[in-house]
Amino acid sequence: MTWELSSHPEVEADLSEASDYYAEIGADLADSFINEAETAVSFIGQYPEAGRSIYTRYRRVALDRFPYLVCYRVVGGAIRVLAVVHDRRDPKWVRARLASRSLPS
Repeated sequence: MTWELSSHPEVEADLSEASDYYAEIGADLADSFINEAETAVSFIGQYPEAGRSIYTRYRRVALDRFPYLVCYRVVGGAIRVLAVVHDRRDPKWVRARLASRSLPS
C-alpha cells in the first residue's frame, strides 16, 4: 500500500523549539536531533502501524537518542504527523495537543 504522508503545519514549530534548545548546547546536537526526527518520520511513512498506539486513535514513535516522541494518526491511506513532543509532557496536555491537530474521523 502507498501511504500519503503529511504533517500538521505546527510540527515545524515543535521541531524548531526543541532544536533551538539543543543548539544552545551545541550545533552538532541540534543537527543530530533534526536528523533523528526526520529518520523517525521516514520510518513512520514506511511502517505506519509499527508505532505504539496511544489514546486509542493515535500512534507514536520514540526518538532513539532524544527524549521526544513523534505522534501521528493513520486514517485510511493517509498518515498525518501531528506533533513532536517531549516524552515527559503531561499526558493530558499531549492528548489535547493531538486532538486539536487531528484529522477528522
